Amino acid sequence: MHHLEPLLGDFTAKMAIHTAALRVLKRPPEQVGLQDVPLVLEGLKPMLNVFIGAARTTNTLTELSKAMEKLR
Repeated sequence: MHHLEPLLGDFTAKMAIHTAALRVLKRPPEQVGLQDVPLVLEGLKPMLNVFIGAARTTNTLTELSKAMEKLR
């Protein structure tokens, strides 16, 4: 979420993650595990494309994916 806050603001970043988790996984973010993160990131893509543009979305999701890989 720390990657998204500077781009979207605190509230919008939280809501974007919440919405993506519910839409893609049918469960709230509190029930999302590390193995689910790639699906949530993919679910964020359409929304981020609208808010920050396709190029910045691709860069942001790549950064997030790399950060998540370090946690595994």
